[in-house]
Amino acid sequence: MCICDEVAKGEARLKVVLEKRKWGKIYTVISGLDPKEFNLKQIANTLKTKLACGGTVKGDLIELQGNHEFRILDLLEEIGFERESIDLIRK
Repeated sequence: MCICDEVAKGEARLKVVLEKRKWGKIYTVISGLDPKEFNLKQIANTLKTKLACGGTVKGDLIELQGNHEFRILDLLEEIGFERESIDLIRK
């Protein structure tokens, strides 16, 4: 593994937004990841597996089905992102 991946994870400024969509469905949307620096599909698959939910990657966003505000910060930190660089926003 390249050390540049760790540096990129340390410098990334993530935004986790809980959105209420059609018919009252809640989605957890993660933004702030550069698709050129990170493999978004791999990160999304890891999160979907650990959270046992569905989701997708759209552009530079990772969308997860459901409200995961209580576990998402721990999982992103486990992947290698710093907790101080993650903002949790509820809409």
